[in-house]
Amino acid sequence: MSRIANYCPACGTQLQQRPMHGRTRPVCPDCGHIVYFDPKVAVVVMITDEDDAHVLLVQRANDPGMGKWAMPAGFVDYDETPEDAAIREVQEETGLNVDLTRLLAVFPRRDEGLADIVIAYAAQVTSGQLIAGDDASDAAWFPRDALPELVFYPSIMLVGAWSRGEPIQPHPNA
Repeated sequence: MSRIANYCPACGTQLQQRPMHGRTRPVCPDCGHIVYFDPKVAVVVMITDEDDAHVLLVQRANDPGMGKWAMPAGFVDYDETPEDAAIREVQEETGLNVDLTRLLAVFPRRDEGLADIVIAYAAQVTSGQLIAGDDASDAAWFPRDALPELVFYPSIMLVGAWSRGEPIQPHPNA
């Protein structure tokens, strides 16, 4: 995903590309404001049932990955913690309320997903009624031997390990 800045957010002047701090960046020739492109951070949540026999997945209603399945996920807003974003995204996409139980991993971008950094959590359902919402066209529980086509590296890696019966180890820094 490319990032573009044409005008200074501080004064409105057209930006110029200049070498700054080790790379070419958009810089305002009038006020000197430098535009830094921050990484997009997302969260993904792995939820299994009480017996660890089924995993909760949502079907993507939009591209990228429209029609394929993934764990509930979404972007962290500027004013929320990753943990709050994870809980919010699960509720928006599935109608379920969860408690996060642990940090699983931190993933760099590896595919067509729009996030640069993805923080993965495990969670357990505390309440709610399963219903697809927000950018999910469906939400369902799947057993290990009947998984749908998955999209996005974190979902593929974590659900794949779970489906093979491999323990999902917490991230070393968790």
